[in-house]
Amino acid sequence: MFHFLRPPARPDFQHSVQHAVLGELTPRGARGGRVQMHRSIWGLHLPPHRLAGSVLLAVVLTAVLVLLRQSIATLWSTELLWWLTRMELSGRFSAITEHGNLPFQIATPVITLFVSAPLQTTLVFNGIGVVAVWWLAGLLPDVARPGCYLLRFAAIIHGAAVLFFWIWPASFPHSVNEHIGNGLQQCWALMLLAPWIHLCTYYLFAVTWGQRIALTLLTWAYLFLLAPLLFALHALALHGWGLLAMPLLHLLFGVMVAIIGFVALYGWAMGWANARLQPAPIP
Repeated sequence: MFHFLRPPARPDFQHSVQHAVLGELTPRGARGGRVQMHRSIWGLHLPPHRLAGSVLLAVVLTAVLVLLRQSIATLWSTELLWWLTRMELSGRFSAITEHGNLPFQIATPVITLFVSAPLQTTLVFNGIGVVAVWWLAGLLPDVARPGCYLLRFAAIIHGAAVLFFWIWPASFPHSVNEHIGNGLQQCWALMLLAPWIHLCTYYLFAVTWGQRIALTLLTWAYLFLLAPLLFALHALALHGWGLLAMPLLHLLFGVMVAIIGFVALYGWAMGWANARLQPAPIP
């Protein structure tokens, strides 16, 4: 009853109590358990010699790749033209063109397919298909929500292409040759960037030099094998479906496929690094 006689608590004391409570709640998760610091924060020690060696490794690997540029261009062109000839696509194909500015461009073959803009009936059926895909994607269960988003994103891209060819059928600015050439250029650029991306995301960890080199070589091998096969498949799709399929192929099934494999190989290689840090199993 005499609580009004007690002096009020000091503001600095109240602040310190609140700070202590909030500091205790900060490292706890939604269920009340304490959240441990992630291994990527506490496990990364970066000696200067490791940083210098990693930068030197990226420079050397990039220089080696630039020296192989002519051979890679020739092999890509030879394989791509071989596939186009075996698939008996209607068009004209020729050998590689001149190189662009070193080292950011690579020579690509000249590919001219006999394709045309879609007919009005084709646009109508594709428009109906876009609406159907959008509606069916919404019927997927919650566990398949990422697939729903992906399907609707594809529907938006293809729907925009249908609308474009409906309004401006003669104004499409891209050709099959540009599509395939730019796709090969993007794969080449990703090969050039691979050592530097790995420098920032992998080389700086406590992994062996053999693992650093192996990851980059595996990534190069994946991109080297993927590029001609992927864009031979693009040529087949464009020959069968026409220019209407080009926006969807470019945005979802072009360099995005290369990036997905790039990230998958990186995740696999991080398993090598973690395996080295695990204690040996007790028999």
